[in-house]
Amino acid sequence: MSKSEVPFEKYSKLKEESAKIAEFLRNSEDNIVIIAKAHPDNIGATGILISCLRKLDMGCHAILTDNSANIEDRIKNFNYSTFIFIGYESKELPNKLMKDEEKNIILINHDFILDKRIKIPWEDIQILSLKSFDLSSNLLSNSGLAYLIASSFNENYYKFAGLAILGGLARKQINPKNQKLIGINRIILKEGKENHILKETTGTRIPGRESQPLHLALQYSTNPFFPGLTGNKSECTSFISKLGILMEDDEGNYRTISSLTSEETKKLNDGLISLLMGEKGQPLTEISKLIGPIYILETETKKNQTRNIEEYLWLLEGAIQLHKYGLALAVVLGDRTNLFDKLLRELSNYHGKATTIIQEIIQNPDITEDQKYYRLIRNQDFFDLESAPLVVKALVESNIIPIDKPLILLINENNENYLFVHDSPVHMKKGYLSFQIFQDFRKDEIIKESVIKGDIEFFHTTIKEEELEPVLNELDKVLAYHHKGKNTIKD
Repeated sequence: MSKSEVPFEKYSKLKEESAKIAEFLRNSEDNIVIIAKAHPDNIGATGILISCLRKLDMGCHAILTDNSANIEDRIKNFNYSTFIFIGYESKELPNKLMKDEEKNIILINHDFILDKRIKIPWEDIQILSLKSFDLSSNLLSNSGLAYLIASSFNENYYKFAGLAILGGLARKQINPKNQKLIGINRIILKEGKENHILKETTGTRIPGRESQPLHLALQYSTNPFFPGLTGNKSECTSFISKLGILMEDDEGNYRTISSLTSEETKKLNDGLISLLMGEKGQPLTEISKLIGPIYILETETKKNQTRNIEEYLWLLEGAIQLHKYGLALAVVLGDRTNLFDKLLRELSNYHGKATTIIQEIIQNPDITEDQKYYRLIRNQDFFDLESAPLVVKALVESNIIPIDKPLILLINENNENYLFVHDSPVHMKKGYLSFQIFQDFRKDEIIKESVIKGDIEFFHTTIKEEELEPVLNELDKVLAYHHKGKNTIKD
């Protein structure tokens, strides 16, 4: 059985456990606190649970954070008895709260691994995780787990199918060959379709295809990155004109990718594929990502960013990078008013900055230092802290910079060095993780007074000016050690 297949018996037990948590919440007489790690999937899960609790007129307080270290301080004055943690690992949980016998704790994390070395009364904690049922963690997201809980609250639970699918896309729970969702996500997708919540089609997979004018969707596209078009409005306009596609409709309104006829869509796809094919080193697998499954949330208005689920995800990812967690949650909970418009305006500026930075890096290849064991892009005047995560991910996912070794983007501000690190799949497969290396640097006090945020694939940290060169030198030594055949830092 492949890892993407769903064993019925194990899935049934997962649903039973979800129903138990729903029953517990339904019978709770106290307000509930939800604490979620800042990630689109976790925000989707938070939104689903808050909506369910509100349906029962139950009070709920939500905390969204990217720093697990300050959770204890943020909740020390809370007089609630039930806490739900979404997306946290064993070592990130607030130890004191976990040991409080008067508190009810629920953990939701699709790939949670119970670490018995941490002295917490695990037997008293309700844990909803795929690992607990010997299911592969790529079968369902945290939003998907929240969807299963919601299915025991009321008969209209399928209205949350869009958020569950968003979570699956956020966790990249897809078949790499055809880009389609896998595992339990397919079951939820089927329910969404049957209840006219979701529609699945095939089309051009560019963020902004539903809401952005055609030329702006191309201008702001970073994954895929279109050489000569991304970041260049006039070239995008010229490109569309040469294809013979009208940019405005009969009423003078800008057209979107989703509004094109099948003939126009074919012209656009052929033109973009030709553009990508003309780039040396652009793998066919990257080109094939341009056309694939499109997931439509039919309950949303046309030309709205939340109608196309990948575009919805793009919106939440940007909000999180800008630390607009409250705005992101408001959108998930259904806000489409002034708050929504405010977020869209801020994201337009955010994506514009990112495309400009990417263009500069491409046009000035000397900016990227090709070290023996990693690549380093040092501080430049045009770099921007807010846009940095999007820039790094775009450079990697669009194959602009090879990822056969880790990529590090360095930004210096106010005598602080901000390092954004995207690890290499080659390194990760061999067992030497940059994330762990930096964690060890902190443990060994090579890095002081710093918090490492993110996950094993992509993370960021802050180090003092005087620590930079020692850290890079030590990184060289550790990676050299690994490349000699060792899989861990210490024997």
